[in-house]
This record gives sequence, C-alpha cells and structure tokens, in this order.
Amino acid sequence: MELFGLQDMALFGTSYAGVTQHPQWTSDDPVSLTEQLQTSLDLAEQLEIFSMAAGKVLPLRSLQLQTAVGKYLASGSEAAPSEHRSMLMLNDQCLAELCYQTELPVTPMQQHQLWQLERQWLYPMRNTLVVARLQQLALRDSLTSLGNRRHFDDQFAKALQLSHRRHEACALILLDLDNFKRTNDNFGHHAGDDVLLAVADAMRHTLRASDGLFRFGGDEFAVILTAEDAACAELVAHRMVKAINQHHLCQQFEVTASAGLAQLTPDEQAATLFARADDALAQAKLAGKNAVKVSLLNQA
Repeated sequence: MELFGLQDMALFGTSYAGVTQHPQWTSDDPVSLTEQLQTSLDLAEQLEIFSMAAGKVLPLRSLQLQTAVGKYLASGSEAAPSEHRSMLMLNDQCLAELCYQTELPVTPMQQHQLWQLERQWLYPMRNTLVVARLQQLALRDSLTSLGNRRHFDDQFAKALQLSHRRHEACALILLDLDNFKRTNDNFGHHAGDDVLLAVADAMRHTLRASDGLFRFGGDEFAVILTAEDAACAELVAHRMVKAINQHHLCQQFEVTASAGLAQLTPDEQAATLFARADDALAQAKLAGKNAVKVSLLNQA
C-alpha cells in the first residue's frame, strides 16, 4: 500500500474525488465530526475523536490508523477476532488505512455507516498530513535524510528527561569523519556527498533503529542510545566505525571515522554529557584517528 506522501501535496484541489459508490452524507448534528476533527492537527488526537464516533456504530474493540508519517492505535485497544480494513482515499490518493477489530463481523450496514464517518475525516486528515510532512522536512538533513541539529536538540532533551525519570541508561556518541576535507578538495563536493550518503547508510545498518541518528552538517554525526542500547554503546560505536571504514566508497577515498562516547550519569545535564562526548571525540582524533574513545567519569 502506498500512502500519501510529500510528493502528493500538490495533487489536492478543493473537490472530493474519493470513493464514489456511496450516496452523499448528510447530518443534522449541529457539531459535525468534521468540526471536532478540525480542532486538532495531531493524528493521535484525531484518532481518539474518530474512535468515539465509530464506537457508536459498532462495538469497537480496537482501531488502528496507518499513515505515511506513522502508525497510531486508539487508547484502550485490544485484539478481537473479527477485522475490517478501510482505505481513506482523497483525489485518488490513499491518505491512510484504518483497521477495525470487533467481536463479530462488520455488517454491510455498519460498513456504510463507518464510511460516512470516514468521509468526514478526509480533509482534516489531509491537512494534518501536510503539516506533519512539513514538520518532518524541517527536522531532516536534506542530503542524508537523517535528523538535523534542531531535531537532535529536541530528541536529546527528551531522551535525557526520560532516562532520568525511568532511571534508565542513556549514551551519546559523536562521530566525525577522518580525511573528509581531502575528498572534497581533491575530488569535488559531488564525491563528498556520495561519501556522506555511504556513511549515513552504514550507520543506519549498524543501528537497530535510526530514529536516534543525526547529522549536524559537514562530516559530523551524532547517535543517541537509550535503555538496553545504551548499555552496549561502546560496542555500537566500534561497529559503526568499522562499518564506515569498510564501506567501499570510504576505502576508495581513504575516509575513516572517529567517535567519542559518554554515558549519562545521575542528574547530569545535556550540556555536560555533550561536552564529555565531544572531549572523547577529540581524544580519538589526537590518538591518531580511526578510533573510539570513551569519556571516563573522573574526566568529566
């Protein structure tokens, strides 16, 4: 299933051209579902509003929404034996897929009533998806599609807050490429861009999830690890450096990587943790590059 993405934004006009096999929906309710949905630009909140309306049509046990920007589950959802799926279409574009779960099969009459509700969600959802896509672009590096510095600052603060609250591990890895400037100077920025894309791919493949992977610009990268991943942060750092060094493009241009690692300590602030990781990175560079250095607590 191909869901609505950024490239689809310009395809929307002002007229509805979705599913046409049902008659026009009408309602005497002074506050329509559409108006309620338009009070929020958050898909999770819209799903909660919609699930309350859908719950009046059938005994709903679970409701899941899948879009190009994420998957959402209505609060209180639990598995049920019967499932009904519905595509939300607008102007020949698939905005999302809804998955209803109930104890008994959904009847044709209930399907029609659900469609009437879904039709009211189309434009509020379209608007929310456009905003979500623009927000994603604002937080992504244009070359590698990794998170940018703005996204890092936001996620770093959240990660530390959760780690302190839950008393879980958190680690920061700062990574810098060795000899990258020489690639740009000798072979041009196009070659440099190819190397950066190769590095981003190598790092993605090393991590179990790439949400904590960022590019600050130039040849500087950062990785935020939490919980179990943070506990093996040094191993992750070594694997990333090795994966970069073994990439054929990096070998071709003689580019390697150095990394600095710092583990969060109790009550430590973001600025201190970042400074310790940065110092460890500097030590890796001074040690001859192509290395990983860990910030020790007595060096903080």
